[in-house]
Amino acid sequence: MPRPVDSIGFLLGDVVRLMRAEFNRRVQQHGITLAQAKTLRHLARQPGLRQVELAEVLEIAPMTLVRLLDQLGKAGHVERRPDPADRRAFRLYVTPAARPVLAIIARTIRDVRALALRGMNRAERDALVHGLDALKRNLAGAAP
Repeated sequence: MPRPVDSIGFLLGDVVRLMRAEFNRRVQQHGITLAQAKTLRHLARQPGLRQVELAEVLEIAPMTLVRLLDQLGKAGHVERRPDPADRRAFRLYVTPAARPVLAIIARTIRDVRALALRGMNRAERDALVHGLDALKRNLAGAAP
């Protein structure tokens, strides 16, 4: 049987997959998809992004984002405003109507995180975050 350090990529992949699935299961009860939640959360944190910028951040194709924005716009959660610097582009903003949905998303994130960390003490949680941060820095620094 491999030692945990030998299968860290598989473990990380499994944890991410399971956390996403649990998050998605919980928000679907409120008529929200994971993709919509990610889009709203990014726009709430960075209002005024252009569509192309948001597609890059979300790592999705621009056409996929257009469909998501159409859904969120129809629900009254996102609005497109003309970019004053580029008449061909739009800036994106969450609307006040999105606040309850953003609250559901934030609560679900907290709940799924608590579920994932259940049984770990503070020192174990801190060590996990520290270790993951180190992995991230190492890999980010390796890119040319």
